[in-house]
Amino acid sequence: MKDKINITSDAITSVSDTCETQIILQRHCDFNRLNGNLLDSSIRKQKKIVLEVLKNLETYTLNNIYFLFVASNTINPNSENKRCVDTINIAMYLVQKFLESKGISKNHVINLDEKLNYDMKIKQTNKFSEPNMFTDKKGYLEFLKEKNHGINQQFWRDFEEDVYKFEREELNAEGPDEIVTRGVYYIKVLQRFSSYFHIKNPNSKLIVWCGTHYDLISPLVKQTIFDYEKSDTINVDYCGGISLEIDKSNNLIANVNGRFFPVDFEDIKQPHRRL
Repeated sequence: MKDKINITSDAITSVSDTCETQIILQRHCDFNRLNGNLLDSSIRKQKKIVLEVLKNLETYTLNNIYFLFVASNTINPNSENKRCVDTINIAMYLVQKFLESKGISKNHVINLDEKLNYDMKIKQTNKFSEPNMFTDKKGYLEFLKEKNHGINQQFWRDFEEDVYKFEREELNAEGPDEIVTRGVYYIKVLQRFSSYFHIKNPNSKLIVWCGTHYDLISPLVKQTIFDYEKSDTINVDYCGGISLEIDKSNNLIANVNGRFFPVDFEDIKQPHRRL
């Protein structure tokens, strides 16, 4: 059993001098399970994180910095709220207002560039969504709930450790490995996008701010950064996350809690270039 890790927001608030592209993978804010609304305390936490990022950007030439905001399209089961979209909307709004206050074009938020096909909104993707057992109605969710008498700590432990892998695969449901695969696939899409972006915008810095779930960040860190076992514990704070930093040579390293580590995505094939 390796050391327990608790992932905070430290990697989100720091802005690196050495990278061209920074891909932030942030867990959504805490939320009301009944209606999907973000909790006020967690909204305040997210605003504090974003303001810290903006404070750190003050030392840079802002005309050279661009942002792209991406989020999981997961919908709350009891409402139309999307907790990841709502979390990242806080960041996009504050960044937009900050750039406007500095006289920087809103087009530096790529989502707001009217010449591009983003509809002035957060880019949403199912590649960063919660496990498909919550939406596919194929029975794995009910199977795990029956085994554990509801959704509780043991429910999540069995899911994360893939205790019932045979039954899961029979029901065609995702486990932690499949979630990591689709997550890394889309990270590589973003990496390819950033390469083409920098060809068109030399000497720029691109920050891709992504909202996702514990269910992606924890196994991703276990498998591609720390080589942990499924039974090892990596917690992720609400509004916490990691940062993947890409330099001019397309090398990628991970910032976890302010410490830097190599990343191993070798077993994931290259995706199509289209974002």
